[in-house]
Amino acid sequence: MELIEQAVFTSAETDQSAGYQVVATSAGVSEADARELAVWGPSHDALLESTPNAVSYNFHPLPSGSYCVSRTTPAGWEYSGRGGARVYSQCLVVSPKTLARFANNPFALLRAALAAGLLELHDEVPKRLEPLRLAGRAAAVDSSLLARLCASPGPDWLAALVQAALGSATVAVVGGPPAEHVIAGLVNCMPPECRPQFSFSTGLKFSSRRPFRLVAVSSDREEQLRVTRLYDAAVLDLSQPLPDDFAPVESWARFIHRVLKSGRTSLLASRLSVRRCRFTPHDLPALGLQLLEEADASSLETDPGDVHEWIGEASDEHERVGEVAPEHLSDLFQQAHEAHFRFQEDFSLPTTAPRPQPAPSQVLDPDDPGVLEKLEQLDDLVYDAISGKLVAMDQLKAFWPQVRSHLGDQLLAESQEQYLRYALSTWVECLEPEAVRDPSRAVRSLEVLSLLFDEA
Repeated sequence: MELIEQAVFTSAETDQSAGYQVVATSAGVSEADARELAVWGPSHDALLESTPNAVSYNFHPLPSGSYCVSRTTPAGWEYSGRGGARVYSQCLVVSPKTLARFANNPFALLRAALAAGLLELHDEVPKRLEPLRLAGRAAAVDSSLLARLCASPGPDWLAALVQAALGSATVAVVGGPPAEHVIAGLVNCMPPECRPQFSFSTGLKFSSRRPFRLVAVSSDREEQLRVTRLYDAAVLDLSQPLPDDFAPVESWARFIHRVLKSGRTSLLASRLSVRRCRFTPHDLPALGLQLLEEADASSLETDPGDVHEWIGEASDEHERVGEVAPEHLSDLFQQAHEAHFRFQEDFSLPTTAPRPQPAPSQVLDPDDPGVLEKLEQLDDLVYDAISGKLVAMDQLKAFWPQVRSHLGDQLLAESQEQYLRYALSTWVECLEPEAVRDPSRAVRSLEVLSLLFDEA
């Protein structure tokens, strides 16, 4: 497991200087990244809210290729005594590999970090911080969050936000649900491969020093006009009628609108769970058109009564969630762990008739840590066996019958499908013009599939 480096940016008097600065880092934070953290770091009076519970969750890239995922809160008072709360930012320096484990969703990573107690406030910041370890992974889509957002502000607004994000350098949101919910929902509407392109801040005042792509903005009309005029930001007030300027015209925004309007977040989750190599935001229009065609072919539209019932249930849940304090991110964003993350590849299989849902007692809970551990062990054995480790193949032959006997139909089918996709990817790689051909690897893939699909 890769280590996560960390840093603290706040107001302090140190041997180097006095004022807002990077007070401490762990050993693995490079000088270039530390300088960038100082540039993006929020200082005095930077939080939108002035309450003791004010919080901002932030995400932006770093020169090393890593990312900063941070939480900013008020913490005590300015050391200088000039008045006002001290602004304190706890920064996690996350590698692309670690972020990918959480579906490139900084909110999922923050939730896990908060649950693990990794975001610690220091009364006196030590001169040297220790790197951190963070276990777990996340599903590609937080369906429960999208259900709440479909209740308020609604699927029309979510599609408009996607449209604005695709066509604007900066999107500023105000009104409606809390900004961290709205921005997290927007992140969930993007393919994981595109999410690192969307830096964000959920509770900092807008500043040209911090060129986040997704931000919250105050309700002050003059401030909104200033942000629009000086920085060409698209300001969307979710408490007002939907503006015509951001109607979903891009194919990806139209696909998101179609899926959310019909209540089929499961379709979005399944499509975004497929890993697409070398995929960029420039590929979104083509993917949007493809998925719109699939949606038409699969008769996506549901009965209006079902949609109203689904939205009503989500609305009730939204009321309950709204009572949670904003700083409790772990309560706000429920993330399901995703089995078989390693084996998600870009290979679409023919659509089959839906399986009947087995009884709950017949299906293992995919969020259960014990189940995840078994599935991850299975992932490792399949990967190692295809890679040529003979001992892994022997272990797989013994382990697979044990796991299979406990899997319900749904998890069994999902597991077999993921491994089939991975095996197909090994065969396709051999056909690449510059690929190193390894027939033995293809044979091993076939042996593994024969074992996994044996009905005996």
